[in-house]
Amino acid sequence: MIEQADTRLHTWSRKVEAVCGAFTARFAHDNALFIGDIELRNLAGTEIAHIRSNARSIVRHKGASDRAEDRFCFLVLQRSGTMQVRLDDERIELSEGNMALLDSSLDIEMLPKGLFRHVSIHLPREKLKAGTRFGKVSTDGMSGHLLRTLLLQVSSGELDHWADTEDEGALEDALIALLRPALGRQPNLGSSDPLRLQAERLLRAQLASPHLNPARLAEQMGISSRRLYRLFEGEAEPVCKYIQRLRVEKAAQALGDPNRAHSSITDIAFECGYQDAAHFSRVFRQQYQQSPRSYRSAQGR
Repeated sequence: MIEQADTRLHTWSRKVEAVCGAFTARFAHDNALFIGDIELRNLAGTEIAHIRSNARSIVRHKGASDRAEDRFCFLVLQRSGTMQVRLDDERIELSEGNMALLDSSLDIEMLPKGLFRHVSIHLPREKLKAGTRFGKVSTDGMSGHLLRTLLLQVSSGELDHWADTEDEGALEDALIALLRPALGRQPNLGSSDPLRLQAERLLRAQLASPHLNPARLAEQMGISSRRLYRLFEGEAEPVCKYIQRLRVEKAAQALGDPNRAHSSITDIAFECGYQDAAHFSRVFRQQYQQSPRSYRSAQGR
């Protein structure tokens, strides 16, 4: 049994090395409890690695002679879970919905806090500008928001059936074009923007997360839950209702989008943060006075 468990961790490490390069994974507990999945996809000539694991640490040392070496860098979207990432002497925290650009020529140490899931897109170094800043990518501006939206579409497989031979290299170019201004903006909640605006930006960026709630939002903003609720005082709806309305509006937009005709109502509900399709149907009906199916039909889909 121990031998099989050790083999599981070793096999996963070998797969990671084949897909992303010479990363070494370690597990803190009985290896029989280790979880490790990795899948490499190619979308319009761009390599996309889907990774899920509960490894204690994942480490890469600079100067490694492997398939990554100086060929590409890693644009990471944290789909779930949290982790600390060290790039040489810089440390960043990644929580659900955060993005980071990691340099394969630096020491990289990832320290997950339990089970995580993220998507790593391999971008060729030669296409990045000299002097590109690596680290956490801000979503405060339009470019960062668009970048995150595009990564969510890529990671969910939403764009797979649209890719054609004419699109070769287009995804890389689009990601890099959005990265440049997003990296130039410091991912800092302590900006001059009002707290209410910061709250709205964070909410809209995390609507797909079923874990989004006022307590989690307050923690991300570094304020108390009471202060967060006060930000929404005097409005027609408290923060909980505000989150629900934004989610339902996002779902309605998807249901009325002709490009989403192939998506099931359940898939759309999940993308909007609902884990229970029946609950989604109830709150949708409360806001639009009709079921999601009826609403989609009324839009001519």
